Amino acid sequence: MQSNRLIHEKSPYLLQHAHNPVDWYPWGEEAFERAAQEDKPIFLSVGYSSCHWCHVMEQESFENPRIADILNRNFVCIKVDREERPDIDDIYMTAVQLLAGRGGWPMSVFLTPEGEPFFAGTYYPPEIFAQIARQLADAYQNRRDEVLQSAREIAGVIQQVAAAQYEQMEGEPDPRIVGSYLQQMRQHFDPIHGGFGSAPKFPPNTAFPVLFWLAENLDSEDALQMALRTLDAMALGGIRDHIGGGFHRYSTDAEWLLPHFEKMLTDNAQLGWAYTEAYSLTGNAQYEEAAQQIYQWALREMRVEGGAFASAIDADSEGEEGKYYTWTLGEIRQVLPPALADLFCNVYSIRPDGNYRDEATGQPTGRNIPHLRAPLHQIAAELGMTPNELKDKMDTAREMLLQARQQRVPPLRDDKVLAGWNGLMIESLAYAGLVLEREEYVQAAAEAARFILEKMMDGEGRLLRRYRDGEAAIPAYLEDYALLGAGLLELFEATEDEIWLTKAKRLANRAIADFWDEEQQAFVNTADYHERLIARVKEVHDRSTPCGNGAMVRLLAKLYGVTGEENYGYFVYRVLRSLWSPIQKYPQGSDSLIHALLLLAGDELDEVPEAEEAQPVMPASGLPVNVEMHIMEGGVMVRFLMERGWHINGAEGVPEELVPTRIEMSSTLSLIFGEPMFPPPDTLQTSESAQPIPIYRGELRVVVPVIGIGEVTEDTGEIRARVTCQPCTETECALPQTVELVEQVRLQLRG
Repeated sequence: MQSNRLIHEKSPYLLQHAHNPVDWYPWGEEAFERAAQEDKPIFLSVGYSSCHWCHVMEQESFENPRIADILNRNFVCIKVDREERPDIDDIYMTAVQLLAGRGGWPMSVFLTPEGEPFFAGTYYPPEIFAQIARQLADAYQNRRDEVLQSAREIAGVIQQVAAAQYEQMEGEPDPRIVGSYLQQMRQHFDPIHGGFGSAPKFPPNTAFPVLFWLAENLDSEDALQMALRTLDAMALGGIRDHIGGGFHRYSTDAEWLLPHFEKMLTDNAQLGWAYTEAYSLTGNAQYEEAAQQIYQWALREMRVEGGAFASAIDADSEGEEGKYYTWTLGEIRQVLPPALADLFCNVYSIRPDGNYRDEATGQPTGRNIPHLRAPLHQIAAELGMTPNELKDKMDTAREMLLQARQQRVPPLRDDKVLAGWNGLMIESLAYAGLVLEREEYVQAAAEAARFILEKMMDGEGRLLRRYRDGEAAIPAYLEDYALLGAGLLELFEATEDEIWLTKAKRLANRAIADFWDEEQQAFVNTADYHERLIARVKEVHDRSTPCGNGAMVRLLAKLYGVTGEENYGYFVYRVLRSLWSPIQKYPQGSDSLIHALLLLAGDELDEVPEAEEAQPVMPASGLPVNVEMHIMEGGVMVRFLMERGWHINGAEGVPEELVPTRIEMSSTLSLIFGEPMFPPPDTLQTSESAQPIPIYRGELRVVVPVIGIGEVTEDTGEIRARVTCQPCTETECALPQTVELVEQVRLQLRG
């Protein structure tokens, strides 16, 4: 079988593509040198092993000889595992969000030989992808100046956005921000199904520590109920693997029923902590059981030789998403005795026609996702059984089904070991071992920690990010130091062994030395010894895991609390002060930074304060659109953040009964504003509209070019943006809203 250069890589994701007809290169000098020598642009594809749509695009396009020929003749093709190289992923995802108006994987980016992007998107069907590739190859050969100019402009915007340098960010940290934080969380909370927003729903991993802190320290009933209702609903739903333990990545619906079936170490580490903390606060045994099942799954299926933890388990097996986890009624009856099968099907909502519908078509598949229609104690009461009696029978049924499931073809496990991701599981296991009185969890955490400290350090005492197949490689990033340090600190709390505190401090001190940016007064994700890309990222907002700055200051705040060493608290304060403006504007996205603030200064509060008045939210209370303005060199960026399930209309081509999104700029300075640069919209087809409606979902960034006029001078004044948009769901629209955004700026004007 023919292979390409990826055959020599360690990443399971890259090895999956080693036999594609596409002439893939790994990221590195060889690929960029070839692009320069042959005067070809670069096609960059970024994904990860458990990504369903990455597999789809591989099967449709990268295994297609015709499309491979188009790529090989016109481009130098590079494949990147985003989990190995989050620095590359962060930077070029910014390009995707700027140019496509949305993000996701697989990421498909076209670059100049210098690495500057000129076109970016995500998944494309094969014929559309082939057409895009041909058109971009033609543009690069025949309209080179235009392409290069566009790439330079895009790279310039990325450099400012990725490094969070587009606004005055400083402010005085104030723990009273939790009032605004809770207000935003309430606005987006789903009181029926738990979670925040509508479909698709992701576990709010980074929010749980803040909500539980507020519940425990300030007696916030709102915070406690939002956290517990979410954990309750997830524990009932199909996002939970009721047979084997653990949780899938996210739910495609609002009810937590239909998941995307990949399982991530990071999600399960954080959810294990959340269920353990819920048990600690409430004594409810259902939370303990959910936590125990997560850890049993992790210890059974995710450990590699030596005791560290693998990264993820794929969603697909035998070419089909979810096949490993779903059941027909007949399959269940083949495994369980008749009476037990009937009882299990009643409790876990198993239907003859199936409860699992294909995500794309909505058609029944005949297969079932086991999920609870109600808590077990309620079902037991309905059936005239005691809770323990029903639980014992269901434990027996699940064990029998698990043994049968283990005979199936399993989904691929990505067995690379990532330092930071292991840090999350080490912290979670150590805490659970202490709370649940399970010494084996503490021992497993210690074994994983020793693995990383012994096998994933270089000769200079620096941490390495990835270990697989006997090789440790790739200099670790800020998140690796911060998350592993937090894991070691939790091991110290669980064991009282000073060696773990010493090693946690050593990691924290190394991270301060290598990742602190004195000019920006914050941490950057890469050190000076990392490869220099077109931008250097400074993270402010969390995703499914804490952002780099959030993870680091949370570690430092905990170290300050344990050691009393003022240097740690001082760095926490400096970071929070330098990033205070974006934290204030979007507290809901700043969980880990707010958690660090509470750990440092939360004793200044004795109750949850009222929300702050100045919030950049659209005026009508509860509407899920957040609008911000950021000043950049050469332009202004207007950023829209839409809650899941909501969208706004495009700028053009909108039906008469709907209001397009408009941005009107003005200034007291001598400035000329260009036309707002809206990225291509998505489309929505409704029964009421004859034509598809152009819309934007998720995050939208619109750049407005600015030109100064007059002689060179310095001046201070205002830049104003009047923004009009209409928030809609797929079934109804709210009234149009207009918001005025004002920024005080000091600019040097050049003629």
